[in-house]
Amino acid sequence: MKLVNLIPLREVEDQSTPELIATPYFREFQAKHGYTPLFKYIGIKNQEHIFMADLEDLGAMDLIVAKAQIMARITEKEAFFGLIYTLTGLNQLDASICKMIQKDGGIEVLPYDSKDKKNFNAKATEFASLIQN
Repeated sequence: MKLVNLIPLREVEDQSTPELIATPYFREFQAKHGYTPLFKYIGIKNQEHIFMADLEDLGAMDLIVAKAQIMARITEKEAFFGLIYTLTGLNQLDASICKMIQKDGGIEVLPYDSKDKKNFNAKATEFASLIQN
């Protein structure tokens, strides 16, 4: 008998756990971008659940990028995805990927556009300030 069979199945009572809130956004991110990162829950800041996933294989970019991570800031109504990367010179930079909005029972994906200040204001595009080196 496998151990999984010994654990009784139960319904999730609390529907507001960070992972349950984030799952639809992660699925949409994976479908849209064709990449399936393993997001880990970091914590909550300013009523946003923060998740992070390491990028493992940077290929030839390893010459200039020492470390890269995808960061997700998620609430029940919207999510922001961005990239934090550290150059070999130890400069840390960030870049926005997209914004996702709950709309009409589905999720609308808005790719980053630097000219769209309504959806991508300074607060929305700031990811590096969320973590410490």
